[in-house]
Amino acid sequence: MIRGLFGNFKLAIFLAFKSIWKGNRWASLLIISVMALSFAQLILTPSILSGVTQALNSQQINTLYGNVLVDPKNDAYYLENATVIQTLVEQQPGVAAASRHLTNGAFIESNWKTTNVTMKGTGGNYRVIGIDPEKESRVTTISQTLISGSYLNRDDRDQIILGVEIAGGPGASGASFLNLGGVKVGDNVRLTYANGTQREYNVKGIFKARDGEADRQAFVSYTEMAEAMGTGFTERASQILIKTGPSVNETAVVDNLKSLGINGEVRSWKVYGGGMGEVVASFDVIASLISGIGLVVAAIVMFIVIYISVINKKRQIGVLRAIGVNRFAIYVSYLCQALFYAVVGIILGGVLFGYVIQPYFAAHPLDLSIGKVSLATDPATIQISIIGIMVAAIFAGIIPVINITRHSIIKAIWGT
Repeated sequence: MIRGLFGNFKLAIFLAFKSIWKGNRWASLLIISVMALSFAQLILTPSILSGVTQALNSQQINTLYGNVLVDPKNDAYYLENATVIQTLVEQQPGVAAASRHLTNGAFIESNWKTTNVTMKGTGGNYRVIGIDPEKESRVTTISQTLISGSYLNRDDRDQIILGVEIAGGPGASGASFLNLGGVKVGDNVRLTYANGTQREYNVKGIFKARDGEADRQAFVSYTEMAEAMGTGFTERASQILIKTGPSVNETAVVDNLKSLGINGEVRSWKVYGGGMGEVVASFDVIASLISGIGLVVAAIVMFIVIYISVINKKRQIGVLRAIGVNRFAIYVSYLCQALFYAVVGIILGGVLFGYVIQPYFAAHPLDLSIGKVSLATDPATIQISIIGIMVAAIFAGIIPVINITRHSIIKAIWGT
């Protein structure tokens, strides 16, 4: 029995080889091309969407939260002894840098009437953050996103940098009535803090971080903010942002900081950026839909070509059955043809993706509103794509021949 099965398998391989070698070369080229492009597309779409996800996550880490945050306890407004906490945090393994924030809300306005300083100008309520510029530049990338002017110095007084969605102008995405209407570097703005303190600042720089929330922030020096908020704020902080080292496990850093007994809440950035989880999940659904459609298209094209081939060889199949070739050998021969097309298509598609598409995106990333987006390829995506193409090939190869071999040998030979 085993010998007979082996013999049928050898016969099936021989029939498949002859069918491919003697068959229509253009049809074979079409199937292989479709398989190659389908495989490349199955990897490309999820890779682009994964790249978008990585860009969104990087934007939040680099412009808003860092990797880990220390917040006040739920029953407190501020972290006390912020300098001590920051120094302790900076000494921990896995921590690359830390920066404390002193945050306050303020009404920022421009173009107020100089003849009557009590009259309202163009403005709105925004978040203003006091920072140590040097330490902040090690944690976030705000200092690298300036589109005009310069960054803050540690001892700057009466100087402010504005997000583009506050300043307005051609770089802003919001309507002019939602911002200051086009404030420029060198202009003066007036801030009225939540405690009633009112100060005028010179706009030292304008930044565009490509994150909507980050671009609606303003920064002053920590010293300036502590003085504006009143006595006792020089050693307080609203938050401490922490940048972890490359390839450092954030969870391990969070657990370590919690074990130090810091009088505050230690959290990962994901707690704050969790709102993007729904967006990421939507991308996964879209990728699955597109990949599924690509697989169906590849399977249909292969099915049609193989079905036409089977129809044209209907008499040949009838003759093979008449001379004693069993159905198993015929099934396996067409299944081998389909798998051959799929394997060659996967190899060519992999070469196309790895040596053409991926290098191109690495050199020319997509310049989207959220930042530069490159491909982020997941090995699991490649494995799923290979399995999907192979399964599509199996169904496309076996179903047509099963349908034809159901006919009687006489009908097959006569072509009816």
